[in-house]
Amino acid sequence: MFMVGSYVVSVLSGMRYADFVTSRIFKPLGMTSSTYSIDAAIKTGRLTDTWTEFGRLIAHWIEDEFEDLMASPGGVISSVEELVSHAIGVHDI
Repeated sequence: MFMVGSYVVSVLSGMRYADFVTSRIFKPLGMTSSTYSIDAAIKTGRLTDTWTEFGRLIAHWIEDEFEDLMASPGGVISSVEELVSHAIGVHDI
C-alpha cells in the first residue's frame, strides 16, 4: 500500500518520491542525516553495520538501483538523533 502512495506522490508531483521527500521534508526541517540513498549514507561515514545474534554480518539490503521501489515502505536511512529530535519537536538535541 505504501508503494501505491509513493507512486501517487511521484505522478502528482512530477518528481521521484525520494526527491520529493528530500526537497519537501528533509531539507526544510534541516534533516541532513536523512536520505534514501545507501551510497549517500555510506559517504557520511556514519552508516553502521547490522549483525545477527550469532555474529553474522547482515548485508545492506537497499541498493541505489532499488531506491525508487523501496523509498516509501521503509527506505529512509537516518540517524536516531535526527529522527527523535524531529519526532518530539526538539531540534537541538
